[in-house]
Amino acid sequence: MKGEKIIREYDKPDAFIYGLKIVSPFEDEFRLVVKKGAEVIEVEPGVKETIENNMSKSRLLIIHVHEGAEFEYVESARGDAAAKCDTHIFLLGVGARAKIIARYDLDGEAKLDVLHKIHHQAPNTASEIEARGVLRGKAHAIYRSDIVMEKGMEGLSGAETAKFLVLSKDASADAVPSLDIKSKEVSCSHSLSITHLPPEDLFYAKTRGMGEGEARELLIDGFLRK
Repeated sequence: MKGEKIIREYDKPDAFIYGLKIVSPFEDEFRLVVKKGAEVIEVEPGVKETIENNMSKSRLLIIHVHEGAEFEYVESARGDAAAKCDTHIFLLGVGARAKIIARYDLDGEAKLDVLHKIHHQAPNTASEIEARGVLRGKAHAIYRSDIVMEKGMEGLSGAETAKFLVLSKDASADAVPSLDIKSKEVSCSHSLSITHLPPEDLFYAKTRGMGEGEARELLIDGFLRK
């Protein structure tokens, strides 16, 4: 039922319009993905499971996390990647937990369209979304995250952060974090930053004997590894 509702959302005329000037470049391709149906994953009660996705193709994922289960989703993309991946995680049982870790290191004419959405539908559930991206060349990333906490739930906690480094004048990131909180007794937060390499960090690294190129790569590597 949850998967059917999500798929119906993609049939709406504005399903691939995310803001006044933010439109997915993958509409035609992703409608074919949706037509084939979502990939549904069941994380059974008490189980710990990790899934990795290197974004080699466009995907629609729906994950059901049951009572006491823990789910970790690790997403990555490198180089001249081009894909849209939408991930919906439902915390269905008491004590269910989910964490999303995303790392993108994009170059050339890379294009990404990403959605991370976690739905709290049971009490005492916890979620975390943590994304970092580096964009060079003409890379463009659309990144959306959302935590939904249903009405009447207690003991919910959630946090989402997104940080992007834009390293060239032709690279760009459109980030749209969101919280949909309908319960009162919850803890939830979000933060977003789109920035460049701080000149003072480069200066400090160069005073330690590094060339500018080496210093930049060291700082970028540290940013992505955090």
